[in-house]
Amino acid sequence: MSEGKIIDYSRQGKVNKAFALAVVLFAIGGILIYNFYIGELMLLIVDIALPILLLLTSLGLGYGSKKAIDYIPGDWEKRKTWVSFSEYDVMSDEYEDAYGDLYAHPNDTISCCCILPVTVAVGGVIFLFQSFGSELINPFVDSVLLVAILYSIVSVAGFVVGFRIPQIDAEDFFKAPIKGDTYKFASELDGVPGIRAGMSVEMGVRAGVQTILGAEVKSHVQGLPDTVQVKVQVSHSGFAYPYLVGTIYKGYPVAATTENHRIRTKYPALLEYSMDDDVVVIVARFDVPEKSSDVPNISTSDFRKLAALLAVKLKENYDASNAQ
Repeated sequence: MSEGKIIDYSRQGKVNKAFALAVVLFAIGGILIYNFYIGELMLLIVDIALPILLLLTSLGLGYGSKKAIDYIPGDWEKRKTWVSFSEYDVMSDEYEDAYGDLYAHPNDTISCCCILPVTVAVGGVIFLFQSFGSELINPFVDSVLLVAILYSIVSVAGFVVGFRIPQIDAEDFFKAPIKGDTYKFASELDGVPGIRAGMSVEMGVRAGVQTILGAEVKSHVQGLPDTVQVKVQVSHSGFAYPYLVGTIYKGYPVAATTENHRIRTKYPALLEYSMDDDVVVIVARFDVPEKSSDVPNISTSDFRKLAALLAVKLKENYDASNAQ
């Protein structure tokens, strides 16, 4: 079975042909209106109204082109593997090169709001150029060149943005790899004394095609069972504020308390102990002043020191629970 049995592009070709036809018809319409329509609104129609209508049409056809790509369901041979962050970076880059066009880029929705004023601005410049009676070669050739350039830029930009917004209809396939601040700080745990960190990746193989079906950051204390875990959380309140949550299932019971530690970091380390049923929870974060003249910044070096401190405290609690 080839990739064609997993991904069917046949319907997409029809949408793409409709897009090409729409661009040609808009361009022909713009040229005809410019050369044969006599009216005060002629330039506004050619340089502003039609480009905006073409932009909206291109956005819709780009969206439809992505949704016309069909994923054929089937059984994947699944396996889980543990990889380092550097290995995962290579895997995710290869994944994006192969399938990046097929999953959603929802942030590109914002681009729709940017393209419209740009279209109006470019059309306005051409409008002013033509309204002053300026000529490059002659009126007919100028109209063909300017319409072709303007409409081509608008249509391609609209189609590309529209194409990137949705994802194809496949529940378990073509999802964007884990990235962002949480992954960035989690990857800094690699090599921290006392911590074993990496990625648990679920791979899928089907018909010679290999893909990432899922991935999760995993962090544990070295030498301890998986019941002792470390998770990275990042809050955003004007800056990226990372903190760590350590958990021990059936650890040594602790009272709700707070500890301050000086570990040669910019801000003091703060450990917050609590119980969640049979789970000991230790939250490790930095005591960042609420009011400061500078924007707070937590360096990766300080974050690694905080993680090392948490690993020591988790091991102490685990050892205490096993000494009972």
